[in-house]
Amino acid sequence: MKFKEERPFPAPEAAERKLLELANAVEADHAGRLSGAVINTQFRNAGGSYEEYGAAVKAAIAHGWLTMHPSGGYRRWQAPH
Repeated sequence: MKFKEERPFPAPEAAERKLLELANAVEADHAGRLSGAVINTQFRNAGGSYEEYGAAVKAAIAHGWLTMHPSGGYRRWQAPH
């Protein structure tokens, strides 16, 4: 019998909260950008999957809390109101 694995971020909202928590803890570069790779690595180290990270990024963009640099390698974060 196969049991479903418990995930730390089962809903996009939970993944989004963790993503924003991690982003707020990282210092931005001189242009106000954060490296997507750094945030992705931290998210994965916290137990998140690539799929959960993707869902969190999409949700944060939809809420207007994240914009992506045209290169795709950087993110710019807007603190939630």
